[in-house]
Amino acid sequence: MTSSYSIPQTGWRRIYAQFVDYWMVLHEKTHPQHTTLYYNRLQLMVICNYPNKEQRRSPIRHLWHRIILLQTNLFFVTLLFALPESVDNIVDFGQNILWLISCFYLIFKWHYFYFRADDVDEIINDLDECHCMAVSGAAAPIIRNEQRRFFLIESSLTLAWHVANVVFIVLATSQPLWTDQKLPFNAVYPFEWHDPEKHPIAHAIIYIWQFYFLAYNMACVMYCDVFSSHLFAQLAINLKILCIELDTFARVHQEDEEQFRSELGRLIKLHQRAIRNVNRTNEVFYAPLTMQMLTEILLITLSTFETLAARQDLRVAGSFIIFMLLTFCHCAYFCYFGDMVTEHSKQVAQSAYGAYEWSPNSRILRRDLLFMISRAQQPLSVTPSPFPPFNRITFMSVIKQCYRILTLLMESMD
Repeated sequence: MTSSYSIPQTGWRRIYAQFVDYWMVLHEKTHPQHTTLYYNRLQLMVICNYPNKEQRRSPIRHLWHRIILLQTNLFFVTLLFALPESVDNIVDFGQNILWLISCFYLIFKWHYFYFRADDVDEIINDLDECHCMAVSGAAAPIIRNEQRRFFLIESSLTLAWHVANVVFIVLATSQPLWTDQKLPFNAVYPFEWHDPEKHPIAHAIIYIWQFYFLAYNMACVMYCDVFSSHLFAQLAINLKILCIELDTFARVHQEDEEQFRSELGRLIKLHQRAIRNVNRTNEVFYAPLTMQMLTEILLITLSTFETLAARQDLRVAGSFIIFMLLTFCHCAYFCYFGDMVTEHSKQVAQSAYGAYEWSPNSRILRRDLLFMISRAQQPLSVTPSPFPPFNRITFMSVIKQCYRILTLLMESMD
């Protein structure tokens, strides 16, 4: 069943196109018109923060991309200058370090997308093409159901991240209302503009700017990270679809050697395409995934330590707990979908072995299936080498490592 909803290609309405499609899939059982990756890219384009070749053709957008890089660097510098003022207070100092690490991660992401957006486009377009590819035969209903299920899961999780994002922004920007902070983020500006007693108007402008900076950049980094993690999900669903087709085609065409050969050739090409997409993902996303792994270890450890240090003030400790949980969920999010890529790549070998048992008595066909089985026995993974791949084992290792670091920090305090 196809959708009657037409995806807008221009204008601000693109920002909610995903959720209209989500509603259609959920209630009318239509097939999603595009992957969530495609929609996340549209959302980044709406907020003018996707500097691919097409977007850079516009002088205004190109200038805006430069302004984004400038304002993130400026924000980082103001936080850095405020760091010496909080050395005497471990809670304030730890909080400033948290914001510095997060801001540096943000700056790194923007510089990465500024130079690699066209490469990211290639992966998104190829995966979207796989999603929209026509399917037929006995496996078609199963494949469409799986694609709908993945789309609903990814879109539901995106909605949850929107809610978490809003809660975090409200808590972070309202800190001056219930703490001794004068600004949402401790920062130092020239001529003491951040002091509300000496420069009330400048202080109000800086407050508004920090609120805008957080809201805009949190939306941008949310869309970037959501489509990065859902990229893993799309790699996994393509491997799962391959398994479904391998499980069904052999029984249907076991008596027709010519048709069996044709379908097997198509599936081998799909397998090679899936392998190429995983390898391309590891190549293009190597730098941000490496930075993400390092950043999450630091943020989880530091936010947990600060929660313990501020345990006497529940309001302050609560903000650190929320930050820790968001970082924890963020790490789990990537590792969960990364684990799916590895598991479904392993399943390809088992499905190919099942097809081998139903194959016609042809040495060439069985040789091709054996090659496919041999290749599939080397599991695919999203791996920012030299770090381990994103999977459940790595997630548990990160948690254990954070616990060790936290224990050492607590012992040094005592």
